Amino acid sequence: MSFDLMRLLAALLVVVSHTFPLSGEPPLTIRGVEDLGALGVSVFFVISGFLVTGSYQRDPKSYLLKRILRIEPGLIVSLVLTVVLLAFVTTAPQAEYWRGATLYVVRNALLYPATYELPGVFADAPHAGVVNGVLWTLRLEFTFYLVLMLIRANLKLVVALAGLCAGAWLSLVVTTPGWADEQWSRIAVLAGRNGFLFFAGSALWLTRAKVPLWLGALSALAFPFVGPLALPTAVAGLSRPGKLPADLSYGVYIYAFPIQQQLALMGQLNVVTAILAVLPFAVASWFLVERPAMRLKPRVAGESAGGVGFKGSRK
Repeated sequence: MSFDLMRLLAALLVVVSHTFPLSGEPPLTIRGVEDLGALGVSVFFVISGFLVTGSYQRDPKSYLLKRILRIEPGLIVSLVLTVVLLAFVTTAPQAEYWRGATLYVVRNALLYPATYELPGVFADAPHAGVVNGVLWTLRLEFTFYLVLMLIRANLKLVVALAGLCAGAWLSLVVTTPGWADEQWSRIAVLAGRNGFLFFAGSALWLTRAKVPLWLGALSALAFPFVGPLALPTAVAGLSRPGKLPADLSYGVYIYAFPIQQQLALMGQLNVVTAILAVLPFAVASWFLVERPAMRLKPRVAGESAGGVGFKGSRK
C-alpha cells in the first residue's frame, strides 16, 4: 500500500469517525485508541515525519518554503470557500458575519491563533458552533516541521524527542484517566502522542530502517493491545512503492468537517453522504490548488515537481 493510499484511507477514517458525533450519535470507539479518527490522525503523523525528514535532508534551504506551499494554498482556499458558502446559511447579520469571517480566515491561515467559530453558523447542530474541528492538527504538524528544522534533523535529537514525547504521553494517560475532559491534559496528551509518532517516523527515515512486511503485519495486529506504539513499524512495514494519480487526502481532510456539519443540520449526514459530498471538493482542491502550488517548489536533483519522497509518495 503506497503512502498516498494510506493517507487517503486515514483521511476517510477521520470522516467516518466524525460522522457519528456530528450527527448526534455516540462516537464509534475502537480498541487501541479513542476512535477511528484518532487512528487516522496517528497514521498521518507517522507518514508526515518520515517524508518531511526526507524533504529536509534533500534540500534544507528550501525546506520551510516547501512546507508552506504544501499546507497554505489548499488551506487558504478552503477557508475562503467555507466562509463564502456559509454566508448563505448564517443566522447572523451579514455585517457581523463578515467581520467574523475575515478573522476566521486570517487566524486559521496563520495556524496558531486558530478559531473554530463563525457568527450564526451551526449553532443548532448536534456539535454546536464548530465550523472545522480538525484545524488544530495543522498547527501541531507545522510546529513539528519547525522543530525538525531547528534541530537540523539530527538523529540523536530526533530519537530523544520521540522518547520524550512518548514518556509525556504515556505518563499522562496512566496518571490522568480523564485526560480528554480537561483542555490542558487533552492538549498535552495529543501533542505527546502525535509528537512521538512524527519523530518516530522521522527516525525511521534517518536510520534508513527497512521494516519487513512480517513486522509491519505483526505491528498492525498488535495495535489493539499496544495502541499507537505499534504504528511506526506498522506503517513502514506495510508501505509499498507507488502513488495515486491524485493525492486527495489533504482535500478530504480540510473540507470534510464543515460539509458534515451542514449535512447534519439537514438531517442527511451518514458515512455515504459525507464521503460523496467531500470528494468533489478534494478533487478540485488537488487539481486546481494543491498540485499547481507544489509545482512552485524549488527542485533538487532527482526530485519531481511534486516532491517525491520515499517509495514514490508526495510530500
